[in-house]
Amino acid sequence: MLSQNSEEAFEVLYHRHWENIYKVAFLLLKDSSASKDVVQDIFIWLWQKRNQLEIQTLPAYLKTAVKFKVANYIRSDNIRESFFETLGKLTITENAPEAAEITEMKELKAIITNAVELLPDKCRTIYKLSRNEQLTNQQIADKLGLSVKTVESQMTIALRRIRGAIDPYFLSLLLLVAGHRF
Repeated sequence: MLSQNSEEAFEVLYHRHWENIYKVAFLLLKDSSASKDVVQDIFIWLWQKRNQLEIQTLPAYLKTAVKFKVANYIRSDNIRESFFETLGKLTITENAPEAAEITEMKELKAIITNAVELLPDKCRTIYKLSRNEQLTNQQIADKLGLSVKTVESQMTIALRRIRGAIDPYFLSLLLLVAGHRF
């Protein structure tokens, strides 16, 4: 129906699926506005490509589309802290019964741990105080006798380097995180 330029069919499709797409995006981004942007982008793209698409199973197609759109959103440096916090909290649980998933999760956690260990001393200390002890930038600054600006700068450096270390594995990481939530 979409390929016949039916706006009514598109509207039905939108109302039937937008909420599920939004939930998937929100679970990954933890940001309502960003999640709405992702949903909007997917439906705009779907309408623009309606005459070229050959979709067999729409829900599966939309689920995949939202994962890729979220990955693009995160890669475009619109990253949200909650995504990296989720990475830090990944644990091997009964929700990951597949041996391959467990191995992949261990490898990805090792990559993140290695990236943190390769940070310069001050940067690593600040990052660990923030992530492991949940101290605020002000508390870290007070504890280390630094300015808040220095702490913020060092956190920016840490996150940029960690992102750089996981970038080659990013899509696998995103799908792994997403797979434990759907």
